[in-house]
Amino acid sequence: MTRAICVALVLAAVITSGVDAQQSDYNMEKTIELTRTGGKLTFIERGKDRAEPITIVVGEKIRFENKDKEPHTVVSTMVIEGKPLFSTGGIKPGEYLDLLFDIDLYKRAGGKPANVVTLKYRSDQQLGEDGEIRLLSAAKR
Repeated sequence: MTRAICVALVLAAVITSGVDAQQSDYNMEKTIELTRTGGKLTFIERGKDRAEPITIVVGEKIRFENKDKEPHTVVSTMVIEGKPLFSTGGIKPGEYLDLLFDIDLYKRAGGKPANVVTLKYRSDQQLGEDGEIRLLSAAKR
């Protein structure tokens, strides 16, 4: 009976660690709020008072949340083969979109192992300051 309990505990630990690994594949690390400041659209990280660069690691997600009264599409200023590196598509007021910054996006942006790329972005409908994301490869931490 002791052997059966040990086997059950080991199986439970293995199953639980597998679930944790699956959930950590897509970490929601940051939320960027699209909001108006002084009549201009700004990108402010939740919990901060002002816009500033945001740093994440490859494999993490950023949530773009529209706090404005107008819909917005957030696009990268980096264009590859005639298209922005990333685009959220339209985000209606009060809604959000989660965007995964994976290794493919990192490489398309020119990222190298153990390095960082800086990605600027903006709303394609409104004038305002560009936002900035610093995307680190996992080895750079």
